[in-house]
Amino acid sequence: MKKILAIVIGIAFAFGTAGYAAAQAPAPKTEDKKTDTMEKKTEKVEKKTTTKKSKKGDSTKGDSTMEKKTDTMEKKTETTEKKTDKK
Repeated sequence: MKKILAIVIGIAFAFGTAGYAAAQAPAPKTEDKKTDTMEKKTEKVEKKTTTKKSKKGDSTKGDSTMEKKTDTMEKKTETTEKKTDKK
């Protein structure tokens, strides 16, 4: 009975040390795989955004509103500069 118990404990010890050694070993490099998957993901995202923009068809509308906003901001800065110059 003692011999069986000693064998079981020996096997458990062997598996434990092998697992510990494997855990301490450096991981294999998988950068190539990661970059490939990241490139594929970014391509998918770019395709989705371009299709959404083309579906909307309002890209010129957004540009004109930005121009209006910049014009109003320029006017505000001009009036504040005039006010500060007068003082």
